[in-house]
Amino acid sequence: MLAQRRKIMLVEDDAPLREILQVLLQDYPHQFLFAESGSQALAVAASEQPELIVVDLGLPDMNGLELGRRLRERDSKCRLIAFTGYDSEEFREQARQAGFDAFYLKPMELDAMERTFAEIFSALG
Repeated sequence: MLAQRRKIMLVEDDAPLREILQVLLQDYPHQFLFAESGSQALAVAASEQPELIVVDLGLPDMNGLELGRRLRERDSKCRLIAFTGYDSEEFREQARQAGFDAFYLKPMELDAMERTFAEIFSALG
């Protein structure tokens, strides 16, 4: 049985990394949307209504934590994953308080990312 096709948005300001992700994820069974900034992510989320959003916390136009808060205010059902190279218990707590459901460090292997997506979508039903 094929996995249900879901909308997932990746918010990443690093253009080369975003391009690599677009190529690597093209064969996955989901529809991937990409945004390069917080403001673009808010616009895409409003028009496309993704079920899962992976947010790089170091964005140029808005702090990723602020973006998480804004996304959570707009859609309480959407799942949010913080994706960053910075790690500390304080940072993880700030992400949780901003409304993120999970916190992952870069780099994350594609297999681990797909397992995470599958776990989240399984919980959503």
